[in-house]
Amino acid sequence: MAANDDLATAITQIAAQIKDITADPKPTYSVNGQSVSWESYLSMLTEQLIKLQTAQQSLAGPYQRVSRMRP
Repeated sequence: MAANDDLATAITQIAAQIKDITADPKPTYSVNGQSVSWESYLSMLTEQLIKLQTAQQSLAGPYQRVSRMRP
């Protein structure tokens, strides 16, 4: 399934970025009027990770199928 593989790759890449950011945190700073906020970047990556995991789970389908038979 190509879509599931693509989602798994994206999840792995974002998780690696989150790991790098949290392992070596950097301060928020401004250069020439441009602000760089690592907290905002980490928050955005975390939101993307949650959305990708939700999409991956929806592709997997239901975890349990219930069927009932009538006698």
